[in-house]
Amino acid sequence: MSFSPMMRRLLLACVTAGALNAYPFVTHAASSSPLTLATWNMEWLMTPRAHEDMAPHCTSQQPASNERTFPCTPGKPQPPSRTQADFDALAHTATQLRDEQQADVVALQEVDGPDAARMVFTKGWKLDCFVNRAHPQKVGFAIREGLPYRCNGDLNALDIDGATRAGADITLYPGTAQEVRLLAVHLKSGCFDGRLDRHFGPCERLRQQVPVVEAWVDQRVREGKAFAVLGDFNRRLEKDARYPAGPDEAAPLNLMQAWSDNEPPGAILTRATEGQAYVPCDASDRHKAYIDDILIDPKLAARNKNRRFARLPFNPQDRGRELSDHCPVVWGLSP
Repeated sequence: MSFSPMMRRLLLACVTAGALNAYPFVTHAASSSPLTLATWNMEWLMTPRAHEDMAPHCTSQQPASNERTFPCTPGKPQPPSRTQADFDALAHTATQLRDEQQADVVALQEVDGPDAARMVFTKGWKLDCFVNRAHPQKVGFAIREGLPYRCNGDLNALDIDGATRAGADITLYPGTAQEVRLLAVHLKSGCFDGRLDRHFGPCERLRQQVPVVEAWVDQRVREGKAFAVLGDFNRRLEKDARYPAGPDEAAPLNLMQAWSDNEPPGAILTRATEGQAYVPCDASDRHKAYIDDILIDPKLAARNKNRRFARLPFNPQDRGRELSDHCPVVWGLSP
């Protein structure tokens, strides 16, 4: 059977359109949209009602994960009781994250779940994937509205003693070529630098958490999925990264080289804060180096060769407000 030239062109157009419809991934495989990640420890963020309810039952020591209260240790700062003006000032920073930094996802730490987060992330965000913990210091995410995602459940193994914090796990763009797995962490505080094998409680517990994150990283590498680990590491990674992890994966001496050891091949992490000068959050910032960070794997790095680092300090006009002892770290990733 013979066809006219016009009919042949029409048939070719139909076949091509059918092939594209049958294999839609062809149109996405080579594409990569910009992705901006951020992390923010919000220092005991809870609603005024929650603070009021827990205050009469506060304890002299840090509560366990299954206890619905907060510490009121004599001689130490108490978790802040915030006014509406304080929440409004924090909300200004969240608006900057959305509108100026174009953040897609913010890993949150020390937030008492979605209700507390909604006091600050008021518009344009989904607040989800918070860990299941009675303690008001929870880990979770603020996700830009409209961005497809899936909560993957808690990384409960990070709560190594029933009093430390589980990790929050989320997948962005699930089932597409742009899929990215994110793990948000808030690791044990108190062992900011130095070897982890010291006989010092915080270092001993942080040392137990490191292999848990390494196992998560290694599993993502074996799956061939792009991923990032972000949050409050309570560790000066710029210094930590200079020293070896040691021969025992179950009991590392340092953190970064335990995770970024190319075992299995591809387990290499790039840090957002590497080579970045420390920018204080405000005039009262007591930190001297970053402990909040964003780590990405080679797949995510390869498809995002243009990377923009930002630190988002608080507005000087809000000095004296109950804000946070941390402010956002932002990493814009683009092809």
